[in-house]
Amino acid sequence: MFKFLNPKQKGYPASLEFRKIPASKITPLILCESFNAPVLLESAFLKTGKGRFSILILKEAFRVTQENQKISLIHEDFNHTLQDSQNFLQILETLRNLAPTPQNLPQDLPLPLGGVGYLGYEFFSQIESIQFKNPSLYDCYDNAFIFGRDFAIFDHFYESLYLISVTYQDECESHNLNQRLEGIIQKLENLQPTQESSKNYTSEIISKDKQSYYTHMVTTLKEEIYKGNLLQCVPSQSMQIKSNLPPLKAYMNLRTNNPSPYMYYYNFGHFQIIGSSPEVLIKLESLDEKTAKLTLRPIAGTRKRGMNEIEDSRLEEELIHNEKENAEHLMLLDLGRNDIGKVAIGGSVKVTQEKVIEKYAKVMHLVSEVEGIMDLQTHKKDDALLAAFPAGTVSGAPKIQAIKTIESLEEHKRGIYAGAIGYFTQSGDMNFAIAIRTAIYQNGIYYLQAGAGIVYDSIPKEEYLETKNKMLSLVEAIMGENNGK
Repeated sequence: MFKFLNPKQKGYPASLEFRKIPASKITPLILCESFNAPVLLESAFLKTGKGRFSILILKEAFRVTQENQKISLIHEDFNHTLQDSQNFLQILETLRNLAPTPQNLPQDLPLPLGGVGYLGYEFFSQIESIQFKNPSLYDCYDNAFIFGRDFAIFDHFYESLYLISVTYQDECESHNLNQRLEGIIQKLENLQPTQESSKNYTSEIISKDKQSYYTHMVTTLKEEIYKGNLLQCVPSQSMQIKSNLPPLKAYMNLRTNNPSPYMYYYNFGHFQIIGSSPEVLIKLESLDEKTAKLTLRPIAGTRKRGMNEIEDSRLEEELIHNEKENAEHLMLLDLGRNDIGKVAIGGSVKVTQEKVIEKYAKVMHLVSEVEGIMDLQTHKKDDALLAAFPAGTVSGAPKIQAIKTIESLEEHKRGIYAGAIGYFTQSGDMNFAIAIRTAIYQNGIYYLQAGAGIVYDSIPKEEYLETKNKMLSLVEAIMGENNGK
């Protein structure tokens, strides 16, 4: 409970304590499993291996959720509906301002004190006056962020583990942070290697094949493009897999078979999220008190990976020189420049990488990178997220018309798929991926979804197969390689 919810209660000041210990014998997955952690964030790359940092929330302090218009502050002891006219991002900002300011920690340590979570695709209705009326496939929050009590951050370069415990300004309950940290360290010292389960897991695809449904959408969109109503659009299709494979085990498989810059496991209790997204939506890093660097990396243009090096090289050359894929990529690169340009200082937007090939386990992509500088005296940091959301690479161009068209064609709300997933720091800096290559697990069913960019010369069957290829890593993580093909 916070003092602002009950002014008669005593409020305590924000505080932070940490310990730095060797991490040579501890892994993020062991910690996640042993502490039943609600959040694990990692990075990895196919060529270079794991990224520098892994981030865990070992213990949740509270969460902020939104369902329809209802915004709730949820703690293990209470569930309070916030009767405030502020929007969801404003409430997140208010709460992250209650977090302690990190001191005596490395400046580059990614500490997500401003909340870790997601904005669903339909959050766009809070940016533009668009109504989303399609039914949902699953029962999850529209938007949700977890604020941590205890954190574990691995610095893999130095084989160090930072254990951090915090209290938030005006909490009505006191916490002995040093005692919490000693308890965590003692638990780490007594950790026993987990035994591999001999249980047989079963999985089966229970959704119907949607080739005719998807190719019909592509044909309809090509007509809209021919009429001049759209330049490009990204329809998606979903898949459901019934499985008793625990989500953390599915995540373990996914991080092995599809290492990506953004890998994540979330446990919200009544549903879980696993993902390995290749694409940043928006990254904001403060340069000083007055300016911040913005980065986004549009991905558009896809081919499956080859069966051998010769075929892989042939497919790479085909992608690089394909007129349709290049046209699609340049459209979305321009949209990305325009998105950053809404909030960047005039003349600061630049393309730092253009149409480079990035290879993942099952697919390869054409990727560009756009950077810009934002003036923090004229814009709030959240403005960068609002400008980029949702990504053009999962909606289309012109963006608003593409989103309206997708809503009219697709059968269900997208929910978490194609939204933003990541975190804020205490200062409001942010790092968000696009929620693609992502599965939601609820009531024994994994929900997958993928889209393809449609332009005037798209071939419907090929676009359908592209969506299947994009889901392949998730299918194999859940069902096994032989069943995933």
